[in-house]
Amino acid sequence: MTEICSKKIDSTVTIQDRLKQVFDALGITIYQIAKELGENPSKFYNILNGRAKPSYDTIMSLLACYPQISADYLIRGITPILKSPEENARLMNVEDDTIEVPFVPVKFYASFVESYADGHSTAETELFRIRKTVAKGHKQAVVLEISGNSMSPQLAHGAKVLAVPVSENNWEYQSGGVYAVMYRDYFVVKRIRDNELLTRKYLTLHSDNPNGGNVTVPLQDIRGLWKIVSIVEAPVE
Repeated sequence: MTEICSKKIDSTVTIQDRLKQVFDALGITIYQIAKELGENPSKFYNILNGRAKPSYDTIMSLLACYPQISADYLIRGITPILKSPEENARLMNVEDDTIEVPFVPVKFYASFVESYADGHSTAETELFRIRKTVAKGHKQAVVLEISGNSMSPQLAHGAKVLAVPVSENNWEYQSGGVYAVMYRDYFVVKRIRDNELLTRKYLTLHSDNPNGGNVTVPLQDIRGLWKIVSIVEAPVE
């Protein structure tokens, strides 16, 4: 007891700083945390950016969902950040809870377009490990890296998303979501609001960022369509 009480808590380290260190130690993203807690990701962004403080209920939910977090560290700043693996078996079975899927970083966009046009598989691409619960049995899913800020604030530059291919027979029925679209030699991530492939034979792709602009693509130029189903990693802004 004397040893614990003698430990000094650095008052300059805020609860927001400790949360950042906890998330880094767990190796999980804000979106993953928010999804597991049933919260809006913006709540955690506001907390980490210092615009809000976590409530008692939020802290208790985190400790209940991730029992490997040390309550002493999160609440009082007393290390270690995480409990030892012996104290919590949840840390010991990470491999069993994840799956590897093809990963297409921005630097490989051009080669991905070429290989897709040539009918090659994505077997030789990089791999990205995600939780099986995120994959949800999606077939032929890939992880894409977001380039630029045209889809911010939802998708910031460098974010990684899970995308599943849409059959060409279903292109004309896609709307209201975010999609990766391959047309001519371009590969972009945009939102489809009004799908006019059936009536006017073109698709208008919208940016969420007002400064990102829109682009209209004729049906004959479209080579592939993937629906963005989940964010698997997002940078802290």
